[in-house]
Amino acid sequence: MNMRERVYWRELLDTIIHIRGERERIAKAIGVTTVTLSRWASGESSPRPRYLRPLVLAIPDEHKVAFQASIAQEFPFSHSDELIQEDLIDESIQENVRFSLPFQFFNRILATRATDAPHQVSWVMMQQILQHALLHLATDGVGLKITIVLCMPPREDGIIYSLRETVALGTHPWHENVEEQARFLGADTLVGYTVTTARSHQVRDLRVDPTFLPYLRDEHEISAAACPIMWHSHIAGCVLFSSTGVGTFEADELMNLLQVYTNLIALALAEADFYDVSLIQLRVMPTFKAQEQYLATFQSRVIALMKESLYTERPLSRMQAEKIAWQQIETLLLAYYSHGSEENDTQAHEPAKSVSPR
Repeated sequence: MNMRERVYWRELLDTIIHIRGERERIAKAIGVTTVTLSRWASGESSPRPRYLRPLVLAIPDEHKVAFQASIAQEFPFSHSDELIQEDLIDESIQENVRFSLPFQFFNRILATRATDAPHQVSWVMMQQILQHALLHLATDGVGLKITIVLCMPPREDGIIYSLRETVALGTHPWHENVEEQARFLGADTLVGYTVTTARSHQVRDLRVDPTFLPYLRDEHEISAAACPIMWHSHIAGCVLFSSTGVGTFEADELMNLLQVYTNLIALALAEADFYDVSLIQLRVMPTFKAQEQYLATFQSRVIALMKESLYTERPLSRMQAEKIAWQQIETLLLAYYSHGSEENDTQAHEPAKSVSPR
């Protein structure tokens, strides 16, 4: 038994008890205090054998099978007698549960949007949605990664030329914590095609010869699906779902579920983040390897911009400086193929012409 298998049920329990009312309901159903339940979730203590079956029974149906499988790994002595059996759960019920979302989850997202501080509500909502989606969609033995990709702001000519990864969450072999992303994507990618067509797309196997769908395969990625983030026929970007399995996203019901998660992410964004599709004219961006030298300069650019602005009437906030720094890097990446490699290496570490925040 490896560490990840031992920890999974605790992480799942921690997520569930943060849903309003669930901590008290589960504790009452099992016959323990809410403090004891929290200690199980954090790993400070473990449930005694007599609590295992009530604990599994108290878990919401949509997580019951995965929870049981994980907890049985840590407590193998209770495989048949103490836990409910997976083969007693009707397969059709399992499928219906997998392709539906509980009311409590929607309520939690809407409550966050209504009550959290404006400066942090977007980030909090994205974390909640990604974490729930990963727990709900992940299957044993198959790695899953979910990445939010957003449009870069329009250039001076009003046109959007690239997309940028912003945040991602995954299971093994990818990073298993919410991670900020930085890479730029363009017309030669599945996400680029999804954004420009404003339609969802999926690829069964990225290792075979390309079909009519453009894509740029990432490390570990075998199949992928991308759903556009839409609002009133305007688009902000898309959500990329990557899997280590073949044909993971082929089922129509699953693609519909992925779009539901994507629609919830749209709620986390501001109206200004959405653009008319006609403004999106993506270019081909340099390879991820070629981008590294430019991305490595991001923090130094932000600091330099903030220092320079101190001598002006309107000093930049960090958020404004970061926005300009991303635009500076985008300028260099867009010009990458028009210069030789030696000139690119030099330009990567030189500040680009300042861009006023839009």
